[in-house]
Amino acid sequence: MTDKLPEGKALGEMQAPLPWIFSHTTRFSGAVRITMQDGEGFVLVQKGEPLAAQFMHPLKSLSGPSALKYFGSQPLLDFGLFRYEPQEMREALALSAEMQALLQPGNGSPTAGRPAENDPHGDSVTETRHEDAVPHDASIPKEPDSFRTLLRHPGVTAIACFADGLCTSSVGEIDAEYTVAFAEDLLRWAIRLQSVAPSNGAFVQMTLFYRGGNVVIAPYGDEYLCIFTRPEVQFGQVRRMIREMQGGI
Repeated sequence: MTDKLPEGKALGEMQAPLPWIFSHTTRFSGAVRITMQDGEGFVLVQKGEPLAAQFMHPLKSLSGPSALKYFGSQPLLDFGLFRYEPQEMREALALSAEMQALLQPGNGSPTAGRPAENDPHGDSVTETRHEDAVPHDASIPKEPDSFRTLLRHPGVTAIACFADGLCTSSVGEIDAEYTVAFAEDLLRWAIRLQSVAPSNGAFVQMTLFYRGGNVVIAPYGDEYLCIFTRPEVQFGQVRRMIREMQGGI
C-alpha cells in the first residue's frame, strides 16, 4: 500500500530507531517509508508526532497502534523521509483512514494535516530565533565562489553554510531548513562528546557515513559547513579543499 501514498519530496535515507525518528522530525511533515527484510511500511509524521502507521508482510499486516508498536520493537529501522505539502498530507491521511491505519481519531478529516497559516510547508519552528526569519530565498545571500568550486568536485552533491539555526548560503539540490536542523543535531552531539573528553581538543571536523553517502561538518569562520557527498568521494581532496576554504575566510 505504500506505493499508493503521495510521492512527496525525498529528503534522504538513513538508519535509526523509531524514537530517534520522532525526536529529529520536529521540522518535518510527511511520510517515513520503512523497509525491512520481511516487509515494508510507513509512518505519517507531522512535527515529530505520528499520525498513522502501517506494516505490510506477505503473511500479515499491521495497522495503526499495532504497526507503530512493531516498528518500536526493532533496534534499527531502514527508512527514507519524504516531505509532504499540505494537500499531499491530506491525501495520505485519507488513504490511511481507508486502511484503518490512523493513530488518532479525526486525523482523516479534510482539515487534518493542515499546518499553521504562517508555515506553508508544514515544518515547525522550535526555537524563537527562527520565528521572525525572512523567507528562505531572501535570507540566503549569493554563495561564495569556493562553494561552487567544491560542488564541482566529483562526489560532492550539496553544500550548506549555517549558524545559529539559520542557513546563510547553499548550493546543490538541498532542503536547507531540514539540512540545518540535521547538521545542528550532529554538531551538538560532537560538542557534548568533546565535553566528556576535553583532551581531544577543539572541534575540527566530523564525518557521518551512511548507506547513501556521507555528511561532513566543519567550522567555517563563525559559521559551519555541511557538505553532502556520494559514497565514492575522495575524502582526502575534499578535506584539502575545506582547509583552503577555511584559510581564505
